Amino acid sequence: MKDIRIDFSMALPFADKAALEGVKAQALKAQESLWDLGAEADVKGWLDPMPQGAAYQAMMEKAKEIRENADAFVLVGVGGSNQAARAVIKALQRPGTPEVFYAGNTLSAPALRRVLTGLDGKKEIYINVIAKNFETLEPGSHFRVLREYLVRRYGREDIAKRVVLTGTFGSRLEEIAKENGFTFLEFPVPVGGRYSVLTPVGLFPMAVAGIDLPALLAGAERMKAMLLENTDNAAVCYAALRQHLYKGKGFDTEVLAAFEPQLDYFAKWWVQLFGESEGKGKQGIFPTAVSCSEDLHSLGQYMQDGRRSLTETFISVEEPDGSVVVSPDPGFGDRFDYLDGVDFVDINHAAETATVKAHYEGGVPCFRVVLPKLDEYYFGQLFYFFMVACAISGKTAGINPFDQEGVEAYKRTMFRMLGK
Repeated sequence: MKDIRIDFSMALPFADKAALEGVKAQALKAQESLWDLGAEADVKGWLDPMPQGAAYQAMMEKAKEIRENADAFVLVGVGGSNQAARAVIKALQRPGTPEVFYAGNTLSAPALRRVLTGLDGKKEIYINVIAKNFETLEPGSHFRVLREYLVRRYGREDIAKRVVLTGTFGSRLEEIAKENGFTFLEFPVPVGGRYSVLTPVGLFPMAVAGIDLPALLAGAERMKAMLLENTDNAAVCYAALRQHLYKGKGFDTEVLAAFEPQLDYFAKWWVQLFGESEGKGKQGIFPTAVSCSEDLHSLGQYMQDGRRSLTETFISVEEPDGSVVVSPDPGFGDRFDYLDGVDFVDINHAAETATVKAHYEGGVPCFRVVLPKLDEYYFGQLFYFFMVACAISGKTAGINPFDQEGVEAYKRTMFRMLGK
């Protein structure tokens, strides 16, 4: 079975070789400290994907119950508590599984009303509330509204089986679960939200949606093994090169680009991972994303001819899951006859290849992350690669990639305004 690969050939020409070697030495030290599990053990729990033991089996049994009985499943969480699961579910959800609604990720009344209206037409509803410390306003406030909704629909005695809470042991959320007979899943303390994809935080909602978790975890384990096999690995090279291009060459914006819309929500997870991990001390590469080919007709202009301050990381899928061949229509005269007999797979690949070439030749350093196909196994590899690369990149830059004090600043002011 092939593995994902990282192509640096269109980024390296922009680097100064001697300076890059110096940054790479720093990245190698950062990697060494990352794998030193005796240090910072309180934030590195994500390095080991969830073992398939008793807790995993219990989680899978509950997911099976919901999958077989529910026609609606509400994932209540914000940021790292829903981004990874949403990325995989949006890309790979299996037919015949419950419709997934997303709540707890906004404070907009119209958005919450749309969720409730959508649930009105459903018969069997289950919810999963994810909150590490149960102090975040979005999931906490939405849980109150949804709890009231479930009681109104089913009665207080019947909602226990319909609520799954994911939080840390000893938290108020665990106490609520015990007091009400709700199922409780662990949000491991040594794992930050944006690194939580391979814990019950990400895995349980995926299982409800019919995602093949053993394949996802196998992909993550394979990437872990590949990174451990070789210290001079792709994660180190990616981290070092992006930091060198930023600090040494002024490329302060990184754009994640994909030509498969199935990856749109993965891009949101990626933006959070790097933005929350590296935006510290008034520094850091600004992460953003585009969905191609649609955004080529808007931001594509800037990427081609705007300021030369950005790099691009393309996620390429070699064998997409689907095929549509253009049929000849000689009598219509639409002047697209050059597409007769051509598969949209090849049209999309041509657009991607042309875009990478044009942007590179226009002065944009381009990385390519190449997936053989888009399935659970390669999603596992992709998640693990970027989490390790992000941690190494942050450490190379001299910041802590595991905290997010800046996120807490607005919360303090907001809570004062709300009277907390």
